[in-house]
Amino acid sequence: MSYSPTITRIIAAAKSDGIDLTVLPFADAAFASIDAVLVPVASDPPCFENATRIDTHVHVVPDWYRELAPSAAGRGTPNWNVQSHLQFMVDNHVKRSIICVSTPQANLFPGSPELTAALARVLNEFVAALVRTYPDRFSFQAITPLPYTDAAIKEANYALDNLGAIGVGVLTNHEGKYPGDVSFKPLWQALESRKSDREIVFVHPTDPVINIDGRLVPSNPAPFRSGLGEFYFETARAISSLTASRTIHDFPKLHYRISHGAGAFPCIEDRFLLGFPDLQAEAREIYATRFWYDSAGPIYPRQVKGLMAYGIPISQLVFGTDYPYGIGFWDVKANIAGLADADFLTEGEKKSVFYNNSKELWKGKIEDF
Repeated sequence: MSYSPTITRIIAAAKSDGIDLTVLPFADAAFASIDAVLVPVASDPPCFENATRIDTHVHVVPDWYRELAPSAAGRGTPNWNVQSHLQFMVDNHVKRSIICVSTPQANLFPGSPELTAALARVLNEFVAALVRTYPDRFSFQAITPLPYTDAAIKEANYALDNLGAIGVGVLTNHEGKYPGDVSFKPLWQALESRKSDREIVFVHPTDPVINIDGRLVPSNPAPFRSGLGEFYFETARAISSLTASRTIHDFPKLHYRISHGAGAFPCIEDRFLLGFPDLQAEAREIYATRFWYDSAGPIYPRQVKGLMAYGIPISQLVFGTDYPYGIGFWDVKANIAGLADADFLTEGEKKSVFYNNSKELWKGKIEDF
């Protein structure tokens, strides 16, 4: 089959990394979506004159990916297109959106490192193409083919060095392995060894599973879908895993973008850290300096007070909407108003959450902020 020069280059780059994109049964649809997103939308672009906010928690859903993963956290995977996303940004005064592919990311082929690596690459190429088309509106955090660590290192380096990624996104578990798993340590070491002042890791919840003799068994014990509560417990497990394994201590250049205001972790922090008295003081310092918590959830005005009660300063809070997954789940306008109208924050503090803190987090990684 004849491909565009862009797709030919993408296939060749993947092949040089030992990835065969053509093994994906939906490869042609994915390639077509990349070509399509490189063409700006035909209609007049929305007006961003009054846009000042940075949305740090948003996703994209190519049509072929929604067909591949028709549900997420027990809900239907939402529709998405560029025009609607830009209009959402204008309607909510968002200047720039920081994208990362949502759960299940590339984990749709358990036990297959070849298909997982290929899916991660084609998703990253799609988002990178979107960013190239709208460089003033979008930035992205690349996904990886974890739990396959060697492939994950290769993909992270490719995305950061060649695609313009400004961070790496991981799930709370990959095929039942949490981010502190000893097998993931080489990835954290690779990120730590990069020539940069900091590397950013976005941690997003996913459905819990247990690996039983190579078979992944869903492990949500509740009678309702995981998005209603289990995602918050997954986030707590991930933070606990990163802490107990010393990952957050041993790799001081890594900064963590934590979803949904840290989920349930603030509720268990004191009890959890009783088990690690030698890590306790440093862990609390890291939570307050190298963790950055978004407002998707919703977490304002109630949940965020738990974070603040644990000594998390305003400087570590950032804005996020979870678009388009939040649409139809919660009232996005009300969620944003929870922050905008918070009577326990000054106007200067709100500005920091909506914009300044993100600018500080990604300083040097986004040219025109």
